[in-house]
Amino acid sequence: MVVSDMDGTLLDLEGRRVSPRNAAALTRAAEAGARVVIATGRPVVWLGPVIDAGFAGTAVCMNGAVTYDIAAGEIVTSAPLLPSAMQALVEALAERAQFTLAVERLGTSSHDFWAESTYSHPWIIGDYQALDRADLLAEPAGKLLIRGITDSSTLAAAARAGAELAGVADQLSITYSTDDGLIEIAAAGVNKGYALANLASQWGIDAADAVAFGDMPNDLEMLTWAGHGVAMANAHPEVTAIASEIAPHHGDDGVAAVLERWF
Repeated sequence: MVVSDMDGTLLDLEGRRVSPRNAAALTRAAEAGARVVIATGRPVVWLGPVIDAGFAGTAVCMNGAVTYDIAAGEIVTSAPLLPSAMQALVEALAERAQFTLAVERLGTSSHDFWAESTYSHPWIIGDYQALDRADLLAEPAGKLLIRGITDSSTLAAAARAGAELAGVADQLSITYSTDDGLIEIAAAGVNKGYALANLASQWGIDAADAVAFGDMPNDLEMLTWAGHGVAMANAHPEVTAIASEIAPHHGDDGVAAVLERWF
């Protein structure tokens, strides 16, 4: 099993495309019989770069909240984050930090991304539909995004403290994939490693026979689960600390540089 994150890992420096070398390495792995999986924090609608590169397999999206069959155009599994948990977290966090909110609901179109009118993406891609806070938190979501004015690590710590205070810490998974003041919340136990373990079990693949590539804290569970967890040279220190190997920078086709040893 070969698993790759997208941003900061498989994609180029601008996050817009898969290089020909990386695409060829994944294709060779699949042709050799490996199950190739994309595992990303992105929603389904933002899978464009890997689809444009010819990938038509399985994608784990929203940090594990959704597993999507690209060829079939279908969500295979989903794990909803309940409104009550989101509401309790937001109420508690509002006493500790300034922030705006967005949610990615469990669908496959741009109409499933909603945000407060003052929300600002840290990425150049993506659009959203504006909604007030109460309505934003009124329905289940795959992921809650909280954009603050501090760095992501500080905001994550505040969110964890708020979740404990509100009594919902056991209902949430809190992580981040950028240092730009954004944290990402899913249901308890939902992460890339959780989703990949389920897929591997269905396919009869042992974790020891999996290699996974990532760069940010939302990849920690995935790299820990895989028999061989690879951090990119540009990875967050928490990721490099638990990796089996450090690959070249994502701008230097680091995924391919490792896979070419085997495929």
